[in-house]
Amino acid sequence: MKGFPMSLRRLVPQRRSEIKQYATYRSYKRFLREDFNKRCGYCDADDKFLGAAVAFHVDHFAPQKKFDELKTDYKNLIYSCRFCNGAKSDYWPSECHLTSVIDEEGIIDPCDSEYDKHLARNDKGYIYPLTKLGGFIHRLLKLGLTRHSVLWKLHRIEENLNKMDRQRDRLSEEQLTTYQLLSSEYRSLIAYICEYGDK
Repeated sequence: MKGFPMSLRRLVPQRRSEIKQYATYRSYKRFLREDFNKRCGYCDADDKFLGAAVAFHVDHFAPQKKFDELKTDYKNLIYSCRFCNGAKSDYWPSECHLTSVIDEEGIIDPCDSEYDKHLARNDKGYIYPLTKLGGFIHRLLKLGLTRHSVLWKLHRIEENLNKMDRQRDRLSEEQLTTYQLLSSEYRSLIAYICEYGDK
């Protein structure tokens, strides 16, 4: 049972239209991080749960190995978790950098809203395909792994804790104590996850 479908991403990333030209693609990472909302363009994982920016990669959508001329083209760069970047690797379905899909096999630029027409989440945070092309992307990027659901759930816990934090003046003493304990345990867990991710 897939459960209630929802959008894969919270926000569709948007690359800035004008940016200074740099000699190396890694120099764009801080800008990509902002433009991609501190999330992996492919799976929407929040970078803070995977070691923050230091553990994230700059992916070449049309691979550098095939299209060296796009090595520092900002429109070709994706802020990506190491898992999605490793899974996608140098995959490309054609000899043209503009052709990313052939016969329902390929990949869509995550900055294109079309990406969300092919993949969704259920109410447990699992990612699943909506189309044949979505199925190909799902397999290519290994989006069916439990990791994606766990990261989504961590984000949901944080959202709810933040909501409670804004309402703390309305909590009874017992509720406030329980909330503070839960919040402290959660923050401790996230700090550990982030520290572990940096190693």
